Amino acid sequence: MKLEAGQVAVVTGAANGIGAAIAAALAERGLRVVVADIDSAALTKTAAELGDRAIAVPTDVADIEQVRALADRTLAEYGRIDLVFNNAGMGTGGPSWEVTPADWNRVWAVNVGGVVNGLHVFTPHLIAAGHGHIVNTASLAGLAVGMFGAPYAASKAAIISLSESLRGELDLIAPNVGVTVVCPGPVDTQMFRGLAELATPPEDRAPEAEALPPEVMDKLAPMMEAVAEMAKEMIPAPRAAEIILGAVESGKLYETTHPAMAAAARERIDTILESFGTPA
Repeated sequence: MKLEAGQVAVVTGAANGIGAAIAAALAERGLRVVVADIDSAALTKTAAELGDRAIAVPTDVADIEQVRALADRTLAEYGRIDLVFNNAGMGTGGPSWEVTPADWNRVWAVNVGGVVNGLHVFTPHLIAAGHGHIVNTASLAGLAVGMFGAPYAASKAAIISLSESLRGELDLIAPNVGVTVVCPGPVDTQMFRGLAELATPPEDRAPEAEALPPEVMDKLAPMMEAVAEMAKEMIPAPRAAEIILGAVESGKLYETTHPAMAAAARERIDTILESFGTPA
């Protein structure tokens, strides 16, 4: 889909990180942007930085009524919707059996339920318009083995599968509505920096930095080692946004910010096929 001035995009999880960078890149191209996030204070700041091309609509994507209100406000303000970026997400860590049901449910409500709500509310508008594009933010964690981060990894795997189904359905019903599922690697965002800080050795950590109890850190050691390695490959959020918008313009279903790291997906698939006894 060609990005053009005058188009209207809705971006969730836009208070910071990849969402804010996407919103900024769209505004620079002349699009009008509706930014949404549960963090209303940070969201207001983001919208102010974008100027008169953006409006802020505080939204908890896990609440379908708030997502409906987001669509209503967009249509009332601009009269159209051309692009939807279901980007809001969160995570939690630890051995999968020790993560509380409440934490599992909240991650699932935001990461999967938020996308489902976005699709339920916005897709009919794009179909009626006869054009548009939907971008769902997953993660490379959804393609590889996500030890000590099962709620996040499982939710992102679900987003990949959901996006594949959506693309097939729209190809039949509304072929002019595109779908892209983004699987970012390490991007300089608030969430990833928080993980990277936890993975920093205590002697190198800032005095005011959050620290976990030693017994918890011992359990998370394998994940923290992986995070520390990933941090070496971290890219700025604006660079990630450009990659994502390039995928929209080229009509790609799958995109990643780190192709080299995506090789882990091939290893996983090969292992599955070998276990099934399927010839390579």
